[in-house]
Amino acid sequence: MYEDRSQNLQGSKIRILVNTISTKKITGGAFQISYNFLLKTLEKTDMDWYYFTSKDLDEVVGEQFKAIKGTKYFVFPTQPDFLGSYRSVKKQVKELECYIQPVVVYSLTAPSYFRFKSTEVMRFTNPWVTHPNRYSWNILPFKDKIRYYIYIYIQKRMMRHAHYFITQTETCAEGIIHVTNEPKSHVKVVNNVLPAVFKNMDNSAINRDEWINIACVGAPTIHKNFDIIPDVLKELNRMDVNNVRFHVTLPFDDKILKKIDRKLCKYNLAGRLINHGKLSQNELGKLYRSCQFCFLPTLLEVFSASILEAMYYHLPIVATDFPFNTEVLRDACLYYQPTNAKSAAEQFYKLFYNISLQKELVDKMSKQLLFYDDYDSHFEKIEDFLKNVALGNL
Repeated sequence: MYEDRSQNLQGSKIRILVNTISTKKITGGAFQISYNFLLKTLEKTDMDWYYFTSKDLDEVVGEQFKAIKGTKYFVFPTQPDFLGSYRSVKKQVKELECYIQPVVVYSLTAPSYFRFKSTEVMRFTNPWVTHPNRYSWNILPFKDKIRYYIYIYIQKRMMRHAHYFITQTETCAEGIIHVTNEPKSHVKVVNNVLPAVFKNMDNSAINRDEWINIACVGAPTIHKNFDIIPDVLKELNRMDVNNVRFHVTLPFDDKILKKIDRKLCKYNLAGRLINHGKLSQNELGKLYRSCQFCFLPTLLEVFSASILEAMYYHLPIVATDFPFNTEVLRDACLYYQPTNAKSAAEQFYKLFYNISLQKELVDKMSKQLLFYDDYDSHFEKIEDFLKNVALGNL
């Protein structure tokens, strides 16, 4: 049935099922990417779009799709929910796929723990599966190591049921090819882009005072390595730099924040970190404007949105020396040895008192940002890849 339809695609619109059934609010970047993609499909009528949408995502985009709800747009309890709705959703997904008969399923948050008869393209961005490193493994407690090994094993098995992938960096693409043994032509790199909302915001500096303010923005995950901040502050104090404050965006009840606060108290550095909690994009823009620098201590990443945001707000960056950072930032950044607080502090010290170096990095960032500044081009690359998969051109 599916083969018969795909042989006659040249004379009709290609039927694409957009699968965001596993997109959760807490996933941050993935949620925003799914949100942007779904809304963009409303402008692109050269494809015949269908949607499996999570309840989380529907709460934000549902109003725009209400005219086709139940015919082309279907909402499910956010998955995976193995102890609740998973089995019933799995049955509905199977029945609806048979009804829709898509040529391609594009899973934006993958794997979604559902198998499709149609050709599936996974947008895969899990660095624990594709390019973990010794630093990220070393910070995990023993029980978490066991849990992650099992989790990664399951993810790899799910990946191997798909034969086409979209990801954000060459680093991640190489990992996907290694895991799946698919040819390079089956893995498309489409870089992240600066969210359009930021382009409409003022990115000039505000509220500069006697403090050196450093933005350290990201989700509360262990591999972000935010708990290095007290040690960096301690090293800066040893260099007689005691007017530095870090700004983070962690949940106020988060265990990582509590760990950071305990270390700050131990070092007599209480008050040198300001937590803003979860911020809207407008609020985040104001935070960036009130800072002079950005810190990216992450030990594992695919493509951090914080990089693009910091470049847009002209904040010189100190980041861990990993391929996933150097691929995006090139020479527009100062890098330090991962987990080495002294190395990070030394790089900040270079920046604080060298205005010409700051200007040089800002100029380089402005040029680098041009590669990540066009969402229309970003969408078209994905659309072209899906079309080529459907037509069997890869």
